[in-house]
Amino acid sequence: MTMADQTQKPSDSQTVLGRDRFVAFAFASAHLLLETDNEGRIVFAAGARCGLTDRRAEDLVGCSLFDLLPPGEHTFFRMLLTRLIDSGKLDPTHVFLKTVAGQPFAMLMGGCRLPNYADRCFLGFSIAARVSGRTVGRCLSDLKSFAESLESRLCAAGTTERGQRLSLLDIVGLADRDNAPEMRNSLEAYLLSVSTDGDAAVRLNDERYAVLHRDDLTREEIILDIGRLLARHGADELRDALHVWQIPVQGGEMPMSDVARALSYTLHKFAAEEPGAFGIADINEAVVDMLHNTVGRVAQVRRILEQRDFHLAFQPIVSLATGKLHHVEALIRVGDCGSPAEFIAFAERIGLICDLDLLVCQAALDVLKQAEDQGRTVPDIAINLSAVSLASPLIIEQLQALLRPHQGLTRKLLVEVTETATVNDFQGLNRVLGHLRKLGLRICLDDVGSGTTSFMSLNELRVDYAKLDGRIVQGALTNSRDLTILRSIVEIARHLGTDLVAEQIETEEQLRYLRKLGVRYGQGYLFGKPSPVLPGFVLATPSRPSRRTGERVSWE
Repeated sequence: MTMADQTQKPSDSQTVLGRDRFVAFAFASAHLLLETDNEGRIVFAAGARCGLTDRRAEDLVGCSLFDLLPPGEHTFFRMLLTRLIDSGKLDPTHVFLKTVAGQPFAMLMGGCRLPNYADRCFLGFSIAARVSGRTVGRCLSDLKSFAESLESRLCAAGTTERGQRLSLLDIVGLADRDNAPEMRNSLEAYLLSVSTDGDAAVRLNDERYAVLHRDDLTREEIILDIGRLLARHGADELRDALHVWQIPVQGGEMPMSDVARALSYTLHKFAAEEPGAFGIADINEAVVDMLHNTVGRVAQVRRILEQRDFHLAFQPIVSLATGKLHHVEALIRVGDCGSPAEFIAFAERIGLICDLDLLVCQAALDVLKQAEDQGRTVPDIAINLSAVSLASPLIIEQLQALLRPHQGLTRKLLVEVTETATVNDFQGLNRVLGHLRKLGLRICLDDVGSGTTSFMSLNELRVDYAKLDGRIVQGALTNSRDLTILRSIVEIARHLGTDLVAEQIETEEQLRYLRKLGVRYGQGYLFGKPSPVLPGFVLATPSRPSRRTGERVSWE
């Protein structure tokens, strides 16, 4: 052997060192290492037992990997192994294993293949740092949770420079199949197997899904894979009913948080559309256009908030007994964004309503401070805070910081709580409202009578005032159902000791009837339209009513 041969060929000790170094690096990122054949039979095991055996990890050799899984995870896992065998690598993916006692627990599994070991899969398992939101073998069923996770997933992908796409799927007629549950199991296992982290797929309804995945998975591949899956279940005819649309996820100059908001809004729109609504010629382009339009709208809302490109209009709320002004409601008006109701609803859907509510509060405080500096007497002002904003854990801290420089003015602010239909934790909301009272704010519940949830809100929430929905006020004199609802609310409010404010009062007849029922306060065109100028502190007896010319003005 020549000297050159000796320098090129590693010694046995170098070979052992290289092997040990490889194992050490593997254990640096995994708790358990398993080597399996292509069928999942374990041929090597080392590391922590992870609850999979009550003996040593090495005793797992000879077992089938599928014996370590909950039954519902088998289909998903087979698809993962197939992808690993085909591609040679598997990014860290959330999987469920089961303990010796049979309890499922979540882990992250990554894998690779080596060129010289075509019949082997090398797998590393580590305890998951976060809890996966999905259940065993199934996609997420909660769109809200999936949407909330988008920002962190997109930011993580940006950090690792992995491109991603969001695919939307619709299989028209799937729900009508006798074997629909079995097909859904296979479909969801497939979507999980291609999704980011193994849990970035969501079931929107019985026939629609969304999945976030790497951008090298094309629409054509997804259609081909699901087509084969349908054929295996004897549903070959559903191939023509399968529609897949892809949205490339790119931040560009837009922060990933706003991209996530735009994607979330697009998903909600897709989930809510009627069957067949997306069946136009080039739907993929249409879906992408929908996202781009949403991105543009998100950017517009962001610009309006950052530049405070809005103003307030004030509508009087009067004592029905005396006609004197009690307070005013501050209503937002936004330049060229069309309906304020649509603007607010969009801000709420994309998660910017809290920012908007705080800015409106600041604008109202600015008006009060300016009047105080000028020595003018002005009425109290009601501002609207969405129940979505009040659910934020930071809202009290943010409001305290906002009010701190204006402590003498907080007694002139009321808070109208809107969108209580989203509330499922009345006890938590009551705690927040209690904090607001400690800050010196009075509380009004908006739109009572607009649905069954508002009745529950009136009963569960401790408030000073409750606002009768304008549609009930408008219909009470002509519709027996509305009249019954109105009388019921009046009786409940009287029992609770809550003063009522009636919206949309437009005629003297409505005024007289509401007085007779005992409603104390009112708002509507009979007393004045919204105006950018605060009204005088005392309002005379209502004069000839202002006639309605368009849609009602409200915070909805």
